[in-house]
Amino acid sequence: MRTDLDIRRPALTDAAAFADWIADWQGDPYYDWIFARAWTDFDWYVATCDRVRTDGFPPELTVPLDAQWAFANQTLVAELYLFYEPLVGDNHIGYKVRPSYRRQGIATALLHHGLNQLLERGIAIARLTCRDTNLASAAVIERAGGTRLKDKRGTHGQLNRRCTIPMDRDRTMTPVPGPKMAT
Repeated sequence: MRTDLDIRRPALTDAAAFADWIADWQGDPYYDWIFARAWTDFDWYVATCDRVRTDGFPPELTVPLDAQWAFANQTLVAELYLFYEPLVGDNHIGYKVRPSYRRQGIATALLHHGLNQLLERGIAIARLTCRDTNLASAAVIERAGGTRLKDKRGTHGQLNRRCTIPMDRDRTMTPVPGPKMAT
């Protein structure tokens, strides 16, 4: 597993790395949502990431969300989202790897980092979802001990695989080096 990633929360000093990252995602519907404003108001985006960690997201659900970014050699290569209370009961961890950095072990490293964060908070079973068509992410989840549950339709009609990963204090996971995340 990769150990060269710096995983940390977004900061105002990351504006150039974010601009470089977002250029790879033009046209992706996910980035036409909250990130559409981030393109023109990065300060707002970083402040929003700080706010939702304590106040929750989306506002009607108030689920705490901890956004973290993974850097390799100062390049933003992936995002990690941790829901310490699963969003609509289905998800503790979400991640997205930059297309040009896929198949390099980054998703595996992010998942292990996220599982360690959940374990530190005493979460007994991690819940994850991925689109049924995302076989690479499904394989990452399965390799981490994921067990597939009944699939479920997402808010946009897509079929999502639902999985659980039991958390165990004896679980051997290689932590990703980098600064310890504040709780």
